[in-house]
Amino acid sequence: MEIDSYFIGQLASEEKMKEINPVLSNVKVNDSNQLQFFIEVNNGLDIPADYEKYFKNQVIRCFESNLNSSEWDDLSNKGRYFRDDQFLKFAKNKLFIFKVDVNDSLIGTRLNVTKNSLIVKEKPKNISSNNEKTLTTIPIFRDFNVNKFEKNILDSKSIGSYEYLQEIRSPYIVCGEYLYGEFKNFEKLNDGWHVEYEDQIKKIPIDFNKYKDDILITEHALYLDENFLYDTLIEQGLEKLGTIITKENKIYVKEIDNTTNDFIEEIISEHEFLSTYKSNLKAKNLVYDSKQIINFHTSIKTRKLVILSGPSGTGKTQLVFNYAESLGINNSKSQFNLIPVKPSWTEDSDLIGYLDTINNIYRPSETGLIDTLIEANNNTDNIYVICFDEMNLAKVEHYFSQFLSVLELQGNERKLSLYNKEFIGRVFNADRYPPEIPIRDNVFFVGTINQDESSNSIPDKVLDRCNLIELVTPENYIELWSKSISNSLYKNELKQENKVETVTRSMLNEWGDWHGENVLNNKEIEIIKQLSNLFNSTFTIGFRTLNHINSYLANLPKNQELDREEAFDLQIAQKITPKIRGNSEELEKVFDEENGIFKILSKYQFKISNQILRRKKKELDIYGYTY
Repeated sequence: MEIDSYFIGQLASEEKMKEINPVLSNVKVNDSNQLQFFIEVNNGLDIPADYEKYFKNQVIRCFESNLNSSEWDDLSNKGRYFRDDQFLKFAKNKLFIFKVDVNDSLIGTRLNVTKNSLIVKEKPKNISSNNEKTLTTIPIFRDFNVNKFEKNILDSKSIGSYEYLQEIRSPYIVCGEYLYGEFKNFEKLNDGWHVEYEDQIKKIPIDFNKYKDDILITEHALYLDENFLYDTLIEQGLEKLGTIITKENKIYVKEIDNTTNDFIEEIISEHEFLSTYKSNLKAKNLVYDSKQIINFHTSIKTRKLVILSGPSGTGKTQLVFNYAESLGINNSKSQFNLIPVKPSWTEDSDLIGYLDTINNIYRPSETGLIDTLIEANNNTDNIYVICFDEMNLAKVEHYFSQFLSVLELQGNERKLSLYNKEFIGRVFNADRYPPEIPIRDNVFFVGTINQDESSNSIPDKVLDRCNLIELVTPENYIELWSKSISNSLYKNELKQENKVETVTRSMLNEWGDWHGENVLNNKEIEIIKQLSNLFNSTFTIGFRTLNHINSYLANLPKNQELDREEAFDLQIAQKITPKIRGNSEELEKVFDEENGIFKILSKYQFKISNQILRRKKKELDIYGYTY
């Protein structure tokens, strides 16, 4: 069973290993030629009470396959001998953040690092090198801005849905640039964490970056020595210089002149939106990997076509529907338009409509697409999501041909042609349906495709113009689904559906500060160059693909679970690997064992891409062809 908390630790000392078992080493290469090592937990206070018995006189086992570190990849690739010695040097100044899986059996209890949970960090130089359990976890809450966060504390409301600890033991927490305390108790309810405190709470703004030698700063928590916390941040900081916030604090409201300000918009942050999105999915017992959710959101932000691929029943349409719901627009037929694609569609008139030249009337398709685009053009600050459901039931390149060209254009150049301008003055409903309709950047296009015998393949011209996300169910999805059902979240959270605030285009534009510049680093560019040289005789990695990858990485939300290396791996998987198609002869160079793609894309750094490539290689070996 997995403990729903993140722990931090260092490589277990030899002394600690001897206490547990005199024959065990803290690092060794096992009989399967796999490196395994043991970690000692340093934040013992974060162990949930129900699990404390399992951690007594225990260390956590981890395998090399869990390591997602380019530094270790480089070290291990230099030589496969003496890996245990290499790892001892590598781990000397490292801290490991991870989840724990408890295997309790008749022969005893074994604690393992949960698969895909390990994060490797450089140890700040002033953090103790011994393995005493002195590291304290200070949670960072990001669901609300500081004002909303403090208001919720004073009003006894939820301060956020912090998911990195099962029990919060620290009397101090962080929101924004402020350290808050001292709290008496934390309780997690259906809507998130609630706090209890005595008469007052203090806060102090702290520049945590000035303490990088003393504090390990991650997106979800601060980790620091207990002595440094109390001697410096609490005694010298919060207690002496902190500002008191109490329930007696008054809210001073500024009078607004309504003649000049008809409407003041409350900005919804990207963190708040993603939190709402995840809560909506969880409330309906829909199980998705958190990184898949962020991947989908980031792909949407690029304003390119996003296609969700996967077997029937993996929740592709639900992911889109709940995205619209979290934006606050799913109740509007015009702002969220779900278009079921029909197998009979053969040309773009099936999608957008046609000009009836006999009666001189433009007849839009029953899909309602044109009406949605017209409304979006007239309401540029509203967001519109158009989903083409099961879009490969018909040949995409036939009915979607005009869109394939239009969606690659920029700004005012994105115009959909309904009929020839020669008919201006002769079409009776031209006021409603002009010959051209602009497609503004407040319209987002998503498609879903099934991978079965009833569907058509996606041609390269479509792959070039989209982010193709292969949606897979999490490995432990049955357990997660069962847990979601048992918590009865649906009934409790469904009541809040109508309270979702609407996200506008101007809000969404605030979620990034990219202005079109190149954000690819040298290492990423070098990987793409190597792939391009490898694919030279098969296909090319063109400017369009480079622009899409660059735009995706630039739009990656900050302080989320999806880090830069994983995001780049996803872009290789979504923009490049889908185009690797052909027979064994055509792809012989690509899958060459010594100089092929597996040499360029390390299985540790590019896990997702490798999973897809291994599947394609297997198809080649069995069928002589992969698609």
